[in-house]
Amino acid sequence: MITIPKRKCNKINCNELIDFKETYCNKHKELNNQSNKDYERYRTERDKTYIKFYQSRQWKNTRKSVMIEHDYLCQECLRQGYYKQANVVDHIIELKDDWDKRLDKDNLEPLCNACHNIKTKEEQKRRGTS
Repeated sequence: MITIPKRKCNKINCNELIDFKETYCNKHKELNNQSNKDYERYRTERDKTYIKFYQSRQWKNTRKSVMIEHDYLCQECLRQGYYKQANVVDHIIELKDDWDKRLDKDNLEPLCNACHNIKTKEEQKRRGTS
């Protein structure tokens, strides 16, 4: 029989050993869930306009149109000579910087998750919000 190793709870200063697949011990699991709920409530309130926009029919239609126009290919990968399926339509100039370009197809490009994550991290560093 194979024994799966245990690991420590992710809560700082907690040395409780838990199953390898778990993140927190029973004591801290609920605290983490509550923290996530609190953050989600805060984010929803803070970003209400953006959330509403991304749920709009206008955005969904524009997003689909951009994906079709670019054959569902990640444009950053394409610039590097790779063919990879895109699953995100990214605002080249962020909504926070220019709300008026939110539906401008010239400001939108399909990206794969990996390229989008890299771009987002670079933007966060630039803004000092990482």
